[in-house]
Amino acid sequence: MKILKVIDWPSQRFYCETHPLHKWKSHFRDSGISIQFIDNHLDKDLAGSDFLFIHSRYFEKGKNIYTEQRQDQEYLINYLTEVRRSTAKLIWFDASDSSGSSDFSLIPYVDIFLKKQVLKDLSYYTNPRANNELRIWLNETNATSPNYPFPACPADQLKKIRLGWNLGFNDYRYFGYKLSRLSNYLSYGVYPLKFSKPSIKRELDLTFRGTIHKEENGLNNVMKQRNTTINFLNHLNLKISAGLPVPKINYWKELRNSKLSVSPYGWGEVCYRDFETFIAGALLVKPSMEHLNTYPDVYKPFETYIPVSWDMNELPEVLEDLTSNYTNYREIAQRGQEMYKNTISDGHSFVSRFLEAIS
Repeated sequence: MKILKVIDWPSQRFYCETHPLHKWKSHFRDSGISIQFIDNHLDKDLAGSDFLFIHSRYFEKGKNIYTEQRQDQEYLINYLTEVRRSTAKLIWFDASDSSGSSDFSLIPYVDIFLKKQVLKDLSYYTNPRANNELRIWLNETNATSPNYPFPACPADQLKKIRLGWNLGFNDYRYFGYKLSRLSNYLSYGVYPLKFSKPSIKRELDLTFRGTIHKEENGLNNVMKQRNTTINFLNHLNLKISAGLPVPKINYWKELRNSKLSVSPYGWGEVCYRDFETFIAGALLVKPSMEHLNTYPDVYKPFETYIPVSWDMNELPEVLEDLTSNYTNYREIAQRGQEMYKNTISDGHSFVSRFLEAIS
């Protein structure tokens, strides 16, 4: 039996990216892997690991790579160099939201660099031009210099980049705040995830909760798709539930009562709203995802979702067509939900893909 030791993200460890490692712990054991979760990166029990998995956001506070302070970068490099000496295989889980990465300066010091989503064009990682953005879709809005540049991945390290898994494997069951820590331990057989059939009667054409963001220093570009969506919705003659965010339980009621759901990119391409939409049985409308590989890959154009361009200029016409002819498109929502439901229920495939990625 080999040991996989996991240094997790302390503040979000109950229902987020490492949730499938808890959910399918027995499947890993059946495949010869015992999983142990470690709270402290200086724990002496880390020595001698067959596999050491580090969630990048463990270092988000204090010693971290998301600042420009050289001493933090040096600390992490020294730490990774040292821990790698006593670890058979060191795995860095890049938990950044986008298909880009700010962590490539660390890739020489690890064995495997897992990402939640990976660009199909890997040359973007190795040869970032002067005006290339960390978030590839923002290149359309920045003609001169990027607001978010990123370090190049050394060409000889590119082979370390492997596809991990995205937010689709998070726990989307409803928990009250104080009960959220039950997430990784409460069986889905006891408390299953509730899916709503796309065929149920839906009173709303669309729900989209949120407000316009007016950040300075280029952040408007990150929120541009979101802001564009809100501006368009304000002028559509549709039955829309919009405005300020509402409590989670009310949000779910609205989404389960909506025909359509628009999910623009945020800090990254893959969003929580994507999978909430599949669960609620609504039809997902989203900027095209054809530029990346991700898992679960539930983004099949006109098969599981309706793609629009990155600038989203055609969104009003698309939404009006979808609502006017909803019965003709509802099958897409059904296929999207079925594909997502089947994928997150298949623990054997998850474990197999994970072991392949770290081999």
